[in-house]
Parts: sequence; structure tokens; C-alpha cells
Amino acid sequence: VLAVVGDHLADWPRGGFVGVDVFFVISGYLITGLLLREHERTGTISYTRFYARRVKRILPASVLVLVCTAVAARFLLSSTRFAETLRDEVWAFCFAANWHFAAVGTDYFEQGRPPSAVQHFWSLAVEEQFYVVWPMLLLALLLVFSRFAHPRWLLGAVVVAIVVASFGWALRQSAVAPDSAYFSTFTRTWELGVGAGVAVLGVRIRSAAVRMAGAWIGLAGIGVSLFVVPSAEGFPAPWAALPVLSTALVLGLGAGVPLWPLTNPASRYLGDISYSLYLWHFPVVVLLLAVLPGGTAAYYLGAGGLMLALSVASYHLVENPTRRSAWLAGGFHPRRVPRRLLIQLTAVAAVVTTVTVGLTVQAPRTSTSAAEASAISKLQAVPEACLGAAAMDPAKTCSPTALGDELLPSVDGSEDDTGDAFDCWTNPDEKLQSCSYGSTDPSALRVAIVGDSHAAMLLPGLKAQLAGKNWRLDTYLGWGCLWMPSGTVPHCDAAMAQIQHRLLTGPKYDLVVTTGARQKSIADKAKVSTLMAQAWAPVAARGTKIAVVGDNPGVPASTLQCLSRLGFSPSDSDCATPRSTALAVVDPLVKAAGMVPGASLIDLTAFYCDTQRCPAVIGHVVTYRDTVGHLTATYSRTLGPYLVAALAKLLPAR
Repeated sequence: VLAVVGDHLADWPRGGFVGVDVFFVISGYLITGLLLREHERTGTISYTRFYARRVKRILPASVLVLVCTAVAARFLLSSTRFAETLRDEVWAFCFAANWHFAAVGTDYFEQGRPPSAVQHFWSLAVEEQFYVVWPMLLLALLLVFSRFAHPRWLLGAVVVAIVVASFGWALRQSAVAPDSAYFSTFTRTWELGVGAGVAVLGVRIRSAAVRMAGAWIGLAGIGVSLFVVPSAEGFPAPWAALPVLSTALVLGLGAGVPLWPLTNPASRYLGDISYSLYLWHFPVVVLLLAVLPGGTAAYYLGAGGLMLALSVASYHLVENPTRRSAWLAGGFHPRRVPRRLLIQLTAVAAVVTTVTVGLTVQAPRTSTSAAEASAISKLQAVPEACLGAAAMDPAKTCSPTALGDELLPSVDGSEDDTGDAFDCWTNPDEKLQSCSYGSTDPSALRVAIVGDSHAAMLLPGLKAQLAGKNWRLDTYLGWGCLWMPSGTVPHCDAAMAQIQHRLLTGPKYDLVVTTGARQKSIADKAKVSTLMAQAWAPVAARGTKIAVVGDNPGVPASTLQCLSRLGFSPSDSDCATPRSTALAVVDPLVKAAGMVPGASLIDLTAFYCDTQRCPAVIGHVVTYRDTVGHLTATYSRTLGPYLVAALAKLLPAR
């Protein structure tokens, strides 16, 4: 738990997330051991008593955290994020948060949003889903195998089979669908199963020296995994095997071994409050950013002190008293719940569900949203007010208080400020969707734009300039559609083959504009640059000019969360990313542009950053929609005249 807290709070240790994997192994070991001892004592396993214990152990503290988080989010977050938090809490309360966050992680339009304050509830969901099935399956297996000579060995063989099957599935999903693999119960079952296997089979080693060596090796393996396990490729399989098997060594061999890092009084007390600490830490980490700037000493001290105080209070006042109480002592049964309380709980649940559904219904993503319409009207009303990108124009003198505290779009509206950028969009593994905009004059210059969602967010700015320039623009845009040869573009292969065919065999374009995200996950940027050049070169050889627009700088979550901080003012904002951080990820487009004759690089960094930092608000306009660097449509419109002016220099006048 301390590793998880450190990772979420200070991004150290970088592999601290494996604390969850350690937790799964411990959980499988403890719960399976309890069930086996109950079966040995009574000859059966009571499902109602088991879940009565689970309810007493899990629900009181978790419900307290959910309620307090909802109240705090109401005052500290924007209305949009508050509604999203309530939606997430419904899934968390129903122990289905893992499937919800898996769906959010694979939804293109949800990616890059700030993390949910209750995202950590996904691990509780995985655990409880496993325990819906495991006690019944365990009892059935024990009943069958009790007729044989060595029932534990047979049971262990089944557990091993489950572990192998789940690990195999995790290997596949980690490679093809990492977002789903991270949250899936099926890809995490092997971790709980390893703990269950240790409880079933035990480790029959009598030598104290061997046990001590094995336990310390396991503890060292857990420590090493905190620093070497990557969060991207190969997780949860095969990389999670290191902390999982290390934990199994500690559990199997560590009984009676003096493992002082775990057995000293401070560690034992932190172990006692670890469940409350896990529940409280993430809401504190996320919500405190609305009060204090992240990465500062005040934030670290405030977050650490607050989560520790809340955890201690929660453990001593709620978690422990409820766990030791007589409530549900005889198992859960509806007749043991007072009828009046049942009616009250049903009424409250109905009201909460109705309000939550009402708040979280999302309006369709169209170009006529209220926030965007308001932003457009204000842009039209004050065309000379140095809005957005114009505030970075050295030829203009702009007052930082030109619009007072006006912000375009609003903080609530910025996340959905997409304009019509995705009206003509190719989804993963679909055939190409292409549209044409601008002049219909036969003499119009023919322009195409090729790229991913970062290219799509240039459209609102480009489209407003087309008619005046007598340009006709064709779009070739889709999820992950970086302009590279077909066969090298995951999720955009079929579309990319069609794009390249049109560019090479269709009517010749005067200009092709391309850009794309400078993806952090791509390790070999030089190879990507080479592949890009291979795709561009034959098109340039036809006489088509290629304009390579360098990708806009990156933006961390803390910079965007700053916009919701108490006391934020767009006319005097410190919400910015250091320039060195924003540009730290190498942009493969830059190198590729220098490899192709007829390709020209357009660097717009000066419209995003000054010499020291890259603000989240420029000229009273919110620059980014999310943490993966998508521009707001409003900022794109203010950038449009400067982008088109740079493109026009590459073309003959017509």
C-alpha cells in the first residue's frame, strides 16, 4: 500500500503500482486459508456467513470514502468532473469499477481525461468478483476430491490449471488490449490464484535457514519489482510475475522468519490501517490538486498528512468497530434487516441513482454545444482582442487583462470543445472516412490533411480560412492514423492503404498537411521517422508539397487540473508546464521532414510556449482539452490564421 501511495502521490517508486499485485496474492492466500479451515472445522463453507464477513470488512469504510469524496468533489471540481465522479462512484459501489474504467480507457473520446478520484476502487471490484465464484467452486471441488486419497493435491492441481489459463489469457491481452488487460478480472485471476495455491499446497520445508533465505529473496524480489516493472508493455503479464511470485515466497516461507521490515511495530500498525489508507489516498491525491499546486512541498506534506489522519480516524472509528460488532454475526439474511431501514435504504438508493443518471447523461459531441457556441460568439465579437494564439504574436501588443476574468471555453466546457473535428473520422480497423471542405471553384488549390486526432484538432482552425484562400481541403483522419506505410499502422491499416492509394493515383494535390501525436510509448522514434519518410517520398515525387506540422507540446494532468484550483484567474495564471517538460518527448515528425525533398517543417511551438513555460491558458483561451495534448477547438480557431499563413508560403498564389 505504501508503494501504491508513493507512486500515485509523488510518482515514486515508478513501479509502485505492483503493490496491487502483491495485495491480490495476499488476499487469495488469506481468504482461501480461512475457507479451508472452515471446511475442516464444519465440513462445509457457508456462503452467507462468508459474504456477511466480507460486507462487514469492506463496505463501511468504502461507503464512507465514497460519500466524503462525492461531497468534496461537489465543492472542488467543475460540474462536469463532479458528474463524472458520481457516475464512477455508482460503478465503484456496485464493485464493477474495473469494467467501467476498462471501457473508459478504450473509449477514444474519454482518453486523456484527468484521473477519477475513485479509480483505485477497480482492485476491490476485481477481488469481490473473484470471491463471488471462488467459495462455491472451492466447496464443490472439496466435495468431489474428498473421496480421493490426496484431496489437497488434486485441489492444488485445479488451482494451478486456473493460474496457467488466466496467465495465458493475460499474456495475450497485455499484448493486444493493454487497457482491458490491466482492469480485467480474468487477467488478474492468476494473481489471486497464486495466493490460493500457496494456501492449498503449503510449503513443506523444515530447514529454518532455507526458509529464511527464501523469504528474504521474496522480499527482495518485491523491492526490485518496484523499480524495474514497466507500466506499459507486458503488464500485467508477464511482468507482474516478479512481484507475484516474490510475494508467494514470502507467504510460503516467511512464517516464523524474522522479516524485520514487515514485523516491526510501525509496519504492523500501517498494515492494520492499510485498507483505510488505500481507500483514502487516491481521493486526497486527486482532489487536493484543486487547492494546492502539485509537485510542491506543501502538496506532498498536505496530502501525506491528510490521508494518514483520515486513515487512522476511519480505521479506529468505522472500520474496526464495525468489523468487531455483532452486526451480521449470524450471516446475512434479508429478514435480519429491519423493514424500516430497508425502506429507507431503498428510497435513498433510488434518489441517488436518479440524480446520478440525470447528472451524468452526456450531451452528444456536436459543434453546437452551449460552451462552444458561447466561445464562437465571443471570438466574433472581439476579433482584435488578442485572443488565444494572437496573444503570442510578437507583432501585437496584448494586455493580459483585456477580457478580465473571461475564459473561452469555460473549464466545464473545455473537455468537450472538439468543434466538428471528428465529424468525418475513421474509427479503429474501419474503412476510410473522408470529407471535403472549402472552395468549390475549379481553380481552387487542392489540399489534403493526413493524420491522427492531433491533426483532426487543427481542422476547426483550417476550415475557417479555406474559402478566403480558395482552397479545397480533403480529410484523411483516424484513430492512430500516422502517415506511414500500410502494414505499420496499428488500427489504421486498411484506411492507410486507401489514403496512400488516393495520394498516389488520384488527382494530384498541391499540398498535403500532416501531423500526429509525439507518442511517449513509442520507443524507437528513429524507426518511426524512417517509416514516415518512406510513405511521404513517393507523394512528394509527384510534385506535391508536404507540410509537416510539428506536434504541439505535451501537457501533464497537474497543469490542466490547475484550471479548477480555487482562486484560479485566467488573467493571472500560473497554470503552465515547464518548456523542457512539455517538449521532452521527441517528435519523430521533425526528423522525417528533413529526410524527404519537398517536405517542409512548420514549427508552431512559439504559439504554445514562451522561453520558459507552456501555459494552459493563452490569451484567455484554454489551450488543451485533455492530458494527451488535444487542442480545444476554440484555441485551434485562433491558431488557424497563423497556420494557414505558414502553409500559404509553400504554395503558389492562385
